[in-house]
Amino acid sequence: PMSPDQEAAHRKLAQTLTVELRQALARRDTTLLGVVLNVLLAWPDCCFRPEVVKHPRSRDTLAFVPSIFGDDELMPKEQALLDLCLAEKARNRRVLAYSVYTGTRDTTSRMKRVLEQSGLKVAVLRASVDTARREDWILDQVDRGVDVLITNPELVKTGLDLLDFPTIA
Repeated sequence: PMSPDQEAAHRKLAQTLTVELRQALARRDTTLLGVVLNVLLAWPDCCFRPEVVKHPRSRDTLAFVPSIFGDDELMPKEQALLDLCLAEKARNRRVLAYSVYTGTRDTTSRMKRVLEQSGLKVAVLRASVDTARREDWILDQVDRGVDVLITNPELVKTGLDLLDFPTIA
């Protein structure tokens, strides 16, 4: 879900980038295809920070969108996640929350802060935890009483026992 302001800014960004992409493709320049796709997919989850879109070769600025949400404002998706996590905690159920934006567009730190401000115990599994240690690390978090585990789905895609987290968001 997006707020009206978020939706309007996304629509404007899409229009601007579509014009730039069409012009580039007319010149047989395909370098913007990935850039445009990635920005338009990621922006709704990352619009708590300004977005500057640059051409990967020329470094020219193609688009700029200021942040839509401040540090203390929840995006609709964050509010939905918070509501789910609080409801599941009331039912004594842990939540595994996935975020694909853990690198340059990291959203996990903000998600953690948002959830912790509402009294939830939150842990973030990062790639820096060695693959061989991940299951023990997760069990340690469960022993510490974590309510929500946030991670990139790639980090837990094979061989980990996640039965302690019956709800996946």
